[in-house]
Amino acid sequence: MPKRTHSESATPLAPTIIPTTTPEHVSKRIKPSAAVTPSPQIPPWTIFTKWTSSAIVKAHPPLPPVLDSALETAALTHSGMRKNLSDPSYEQLEWIGDVYLELIASELISQTFPTLDPGRSSHYREMLVRNSTLGQFAVHYGLDKRANFPAEFGLGGRPNGTKASEKQRAKALGDIFEAYVGAIVRSDPENGMRRAAEWLKMLWGPVLERQIREEESGSRVKDRDLNPKTQLEQMIGGPGVRIEYKDLPSGGKKDRDTNQELFFVGCFLTGWGETSLQLGYGGALGKKEAGQKAAVKAMENAKLMKKFSEKRKALVAARAAQAEKAS
Repeated sequence: MPKRTHSESATPLAPTIIPTTTPEHVSKRIKPSAAVTPSPQIPPWTIFTKWTSSAIVKAHPPLPPVLDSALETAALTHSGMRKNLSDPSYEQLEWIGDVYLELIASELISQTFPTLDPGRSSHYREMLVRNSTLGQFAVHYGLDKRANFPAEFGLGGRPNGTKASEKQRAKALGDIFEAYVGAIVRSDPENGMRRAAEWLKMLWGPVLERQIREEESGSRVKDRDLNPKTQLEQMIGGPGVRIEYKDLPSGGKKDRDTNQELFFVGCFLTGWGETSLQLGYGGALGKKEAGQKAAVKAMENAKLMKKFSEKRKALVAARAAQAEKAS
């Protein structure tokens, strides 16, 4: 994910953190931060299990508590509200939480979509961890109201002063959510990762519901088996004929859902009297998928496909006649 920056503010506001209660199933009590916080243990990978459509619940699951009051305060404190540079803020916890979110999302996607190519996997992950998604979660759980933000992040902005843009506000809300995830894990070295993973799995399920149902129905696997590159090769391939896929300039174009830069690949034919003739091109988040789209685009060119497939049929017929004569 791109490196995040944090705006600074010199005008403090009183914290508006609302006390939280620990659910009955959590046996540990919230305690003040110790001098040395134990590092989270590496969890067994069995805690990550695949999504199933039958288990997807539209309602948001309960917010897991942070088991260390000092970490909770830090996670909800904007860096612009510090009195001293040494005071804790959400910056470090956001950096840590960002890594945990990507790890958990990657494992869940890998378990649920075992044959998905890396480009599409990254696309799914970006849908889960982008600021617009995390910011909505932060607002649902009231983290925006509990957080200690500079005045310009409020609805009215700073009186007679600046006002944060919607983009800046969305990023700040995403950062707060990431910091809270980091605090959940850091405050509970034994079970924090497990609690965060179980919570996020439920929270993210509805975001990828369509893709999960497609995986279960086999429709995505079916599409994969009908490989466009193979189809194109069968249509116009032949002896001495090369169909190549080459990188093309992206022109800075980005995916409208994830804002990630797209890869562009062109499909080129050498043979049947042509040299490096471009048949089509495709753009996607991964080169492999972009190449498949280029093959699809080539097959949509009915005029060219008819021309080269007829040459292929003529060659096959001539070779068959020659073989029959020789026998």
